[in-house]
Amino acid sequence: MKQGVVYWITGLSGAGKTTVGKLLTNKLKTKKSNVVFLDGDILRSVFGTQTGYTPKERLDLAMRYSRLCQMLAMQEIDVVCATISMFHEVRNWNRESIPNYKEVYLKAPIKLLIERDQKQLYSRALNGEINNVMGVDVPIEEPTNPDLIINIDKNLTAKNIVETLIKTL
Repeated sequence: MKQGVVYWITGLSGAGKTTVGKLLTNKLKTKKSNVVFLDGDILRSVFGTQTGYTPKERLDLAMRYSRLCQMLAMQEIDVVCATISMFHEVRNWNRESIPNYKEVYLKAPIKLLIERDQKQLYSRALNGEINNVMGVDVPIEEPTNPDLIINIDKNLTAKNIVETLIKTL
């Protein structure tokens, strides 16, 4: 049975997942029409208010994303999913359960993420105003065998990243 491809774009907040995901989706749509973009922030609101930020709640939510991606791929839809989801359990499940799974890790140094800090997550977490921030007070489980690692720096553009993704994957 033919299945869609799931492009799982992971990285910490501010690494560029959403920007890269949108560009990749648009690029893929020039070749085929059945491509959807799922963004972790938007999915969080779709799944409702019972989705908190503790590690357990984050893991449960990430597993929902995985199952949704699997369901769409089974219907021959390509899925670009931009999500933090820094759990080995989630990525292992994806590899075992989604035949055409492509994992991309946008690896950014915490110093750069703090500089970008668009959502003020890092500054607020470092000041003690909020907690349960991945990479600050919630340890991350970095991907151990992604299909592609992109080391993010100030000079790398989202367009360059998407070109690399298309060539590599």
